[in-house]
Amino acid sequence: MEQQTEAGLLPSSQRITHLDTVRGVAVMGILIMNAVSFFFIGAAYFDISSPENRTILDWLVGGFGEVFADQKFMALFSLLFGASVLLFCERAAAKGHSPVRLSLWRNFLLLLMGSFHASIWEGDILFVYACCAPVLLLCRKLPPTLLISVGTLLYLSPIIVNALVVSVVDPAAFLEVWGDSSIKTTHLGDVDLVFLGLMYDVFARAMGMMFIGMGLYANGVLIRANGSEALFKRSLGLVALGALLSGVGLAWTATQNFSPTAIVQGNYANTLGTVPMALGYLGLLMWWNERANGVLINRVRALGKTALTNYIGQTVVCVVLASLLPGEWLSRSTVLLLIVVIWWMQLYLAEKWLERYRFGPLEYLWRCVTYRRMAAFVNKERAPNRL
Repeated sequence: MEQQTEAGLLPSSQRITHLDTVRGVAVMGILIMNAVSFFFIGAAYFDISSPENRTILDWLVGGFGEVFADQKFMALFSLLFGASVLLFCERAAAKGHSPVRLSLWRNFLLLLMGSFHASIWEGDILFVYACCAPVLLLCRKLPPTLLISVGTLLYLSPIIVNALVVSVVDPAAFLEVWGDSSIKTTHLGDVDLVFLGLMYDVFARAMGMMFIGMGLYANGVLIRANGSEALFKRSLGLVALGALLSGVGLAWTATQNFSPTAIVQGNYANTLGTVPMALGYLGLLMWWNERANGVLINRVRALGKTALTNYIGQTVVCVVLASLLPGEWLSRSTVLLLIVVIWWMQLYLAEKWLERYRFGPLEYLWRCVTYRRMAAFVNKERAPNRL
């Protein structure tokens, strides 16, 4: 059975491999910033001068994360979630299901998983995604250009909101909300306002990129395979533009000695740079997917196919490590080494798992409960292979 898109007919059984590649890299990239929250307390996620950097390498790692990772891979992940809502609805309809009803049930299950994940680690994003899903379903039939335009405005809107918050609150309130237990502001209303601004920031940026993802899927950009040199050059230009904007924001923050107000203001430029950089990453990964062939690309695709399992798996591994490793061993550069080791493990295990099984463990559970029936789990063609 086939469904019609602006890109043409796409068989309902066909897997779009470049989306697996993008999703796999997005899950890896998310860990770069999440690891800061796992291994450091206080404001380290927002302030690269915290904790105290011991070496030039620590500063370089922090700066690299701020310019090339912060917001960018989460934006890419959110973009893919938006596209997946449309893709799921199309394929559900092709199988004779009610797409809206089934999608709402599916995302209610995601809400439960997100709630469980948030009980382990407060930085969960699945809960946010599940809350955004009903709005995406309501807007899924809007024209692609309108979806992309609304998404861009939504993504950038926290700049205005945060500018208003900065203008009226005690700067110490930011440190308190960011987790610095040594800071206590006497203005409780300021803390509430900063927290609400942070929540708006998270939801608006996530939903904004989801709308962009729906628009790019609806107009066929995410469906068509593209390995052209033109795509490569355009994408590289977008990454460079994003890096320039984010770099300017980081430089401004440094000149202000990483004060709370300067960190928020410097983040305006980072937010502006995220949209072009995320789209640039998207294009480069789609280009790479068409050009590459070998062990690495296959493992990245496998990681993308098991993204839910690996996203939550990262939390479990890092929470355990953070409880076991002495604090004096940890710096931004040593945490980067841990990230690389976790990447290697996940890439290797994801490929080996899919040689034997059709889905990741959590993906399989989610699928079975969504459709309320058991699905084939073992990959019969390759079942003899061992982990």
